[in-house]
Amino acid sequence: MKFYEFFSKRKIFIPVVIIIIAMLATVGAWQYRIYLDKKYAGMDFERDFEEFEDLDEIAEEEEPDSLEGGISIVEEEPSVETEEPGDDVTEVNISEPSQPKLSETKTEEKAITAVKMQEPKIETMLAPVFGTISLDFSDTELIYSKTLDMWTTHEGIDIKAEEGAQVRAVMDGVISEITNDPQWGMTIAIDHGGGVTTIYSNLSTLDMVTLGQQVKKGDVISGVGRTAIVEIAEEPHLHFEIMKDGKNLDPKIYLPKQSLKR
Repeated sequence: MKFYEFFSKRKIFIPVVIIIIAMLATVGAWQYRIYLDKKYAGMDFERDFEEFEDLDEIAEEEEPDSLEGGISIVEEEPSVETEEPGDDVTEVNISEPSQPKLSETKTEEKAITAVKMQEPKIETMLAPVFGTISLDFSDTELIYSKTLDMWTTHEGIDIKAEEGAQVRAVMDGVISEITNDPQWGMTIAIDHGGGVTTIYSNLSTLDMVTLGQQVKKGDVISGVGRTAIVEIAEEPHLHFEIMKDGKNLDPKIYLPKQSLKR
């Protein structure tokens, strides 16, 4: 009877006790699982670290003795072997060419002839700017100048284009002159070798290239401007000249017809 009364008074606490026991068991199992994970992780790390050290020892044993002092890279200067009739093969250092002997004069002349640059083919030019020819080339017949109000020769062609339109090098070359001419305005000259020079006048800027700069065919060197006093009455255009050995040539002969309107 007393036993029954004891449990009847405490029947509310029994579920609570059971829940508490279950929670404690769950927390204990979770903590044990964390402990096992840490333990196995440490074991794996030690095992991997030992394998890594073993690999280092094997690599050190297999490394050749010649590399103990570090790797050194020695760059040898290129040399060119030349052979002359009746002589042994000798090495000639191309970085510091020696003074040729009299017996080597013919060989040197042959080498110079072999590397002689070909004259530029001016028929391969491209148009310096896309536009319309507004004033033609004339070195013998006189043509009328609106600005000067007189008849005069014209040693180039004027290609009408929008102000600021890109002006390009017609061939590979070197910038040989950059000037703000009092008559032709901002002017750039390009030396293409072989006595061929192209001149671009009435430009908008001289800041895009420098004297002695190498330029490629099609490189933009400036823009179309209105800086030529002798042609200020004309619409914006590029004044373009071609010179061969100091003589002006008709640019229309060498520029592609499809790129210019006539």
